Amino acid sequence: MKTRYFKSLIAGALLLLPAAMTLTLMGCSTDEDFFYQDEPRVRLVGEEIWAVGTDSVTFSFVAYGMEVTEKTINVDAQVMGNVADHDRTVAIEVDPQRTTASAAQYSAPTSVVIPAGQSKGTFPVVLRRDASLQSKAVTLYLKVVANSDFKPGVNEENHIRLIWNDILSRPNNWSDLEPFFGAYSNVKYRFMLTNSGGAGEFSTETMSWAQLMSYKIRFQNALNDYNAAHPGNPLTDENGNLVTFE
Repeated sequence: MKTRYFKSLIAGALLLLPAAMTLTLMGCSTDEDFFYQDEPRVRLVGEEIWAVGTDSVTFSFVAYGMEVTEKTINVDAQVMGNVADHDRTVAIEVDPQRTTASAAQYSAPTSVVIPAGQSKGTFPVVLRRDASLQSKAVTLYLKVVANSDFKPGVNEENHIRLIWNDILSRPNNWSDLEPFFGAYSNVKYRFMLTNSGGAGEFSTETMSWAQLMSYKIRFQNALNDYNAAHPGNPLTDENGNLVTFE
């Protein structure tokens, strides 16, 4: 009776242990049993600043001057499994069913080499800017294709989706900014972003009155330069009104 009770206690304790520890106690397994031992696979991971831990990279050209016509996004092809003592190649393919970008709007390699002794290889994807992006976002869907070196990883990570646009929208805080910059228009806001020196947004909460006034003067000077360079054709907005910062 005591023996049966003791066995029950042991069984109950095992149920409360982590799975790996339970297997070690019951089956005398070694640590090697818990390493990834399936056939080599690869997952695609975007830069954290753009991908934020998801399968999608989202980027907008809005905060960049019009002289910026392309953006390079780096993507990692990460090995799921052990490193190898020789170079291996990951095959990459565009999925036309999930891609809305035209071939002229991007460039991407069809393969990336993972060097010997390394667990990943990095490849660049170039996103290009054109006028159509001001009215719609486009998508590029890249996926891993099986070859002699690797198979695709799990479904959630065997691909990467890149989405980009150049769409302006009125900032929610424009009513706070209006005393500094005047009435809103898309043309004015794009002009501000283009001539801001890298500022991607303006806020009365994070910027002082002096900072915002400094930006106003900066934009007025840039506007004067623009209008002087386009005699008889001053900057007008989408409604046909002259752009001013009065």
